[in-house]
Amino acid sequence: MALQIDVGWATLVLNVVAMALGFAIATLTRLGEKRVTAITVEVGIQNGTLAIAIASTPTLLNSTIMAIPEAIYGLLMFVTCAGFAWWSSRRQRLLKA
Repeated sequence: MALQIDVGWATLVLNVVAMALGFAIATLTRLGEKRVTAITVEVGIQNGTLAIAIASTPTLLNSTIMAIPEAIYGLLMFVTCAGFAWWSSRRQRLLKA
């Protein structure tokens, strides 16, 4: 159980840091709000389908324990991207007001 919790936090941190870097670089290059949001979400969900496929295919890993990080990452990335999308939508509404 402790391994699953540690892996969960590690994958969450990995995804949030990657999204923050994508957001920062896209913002620094002055691409505009819509492009910044698109790039950040793309960075957040990259390889998610691959992670889920690896976790659910027993012939690739042949180990339940090795599939845990991929499964957790594949699910957590949608949560972090949904949180960012909510924050971005709220931010855009506040900027327009």
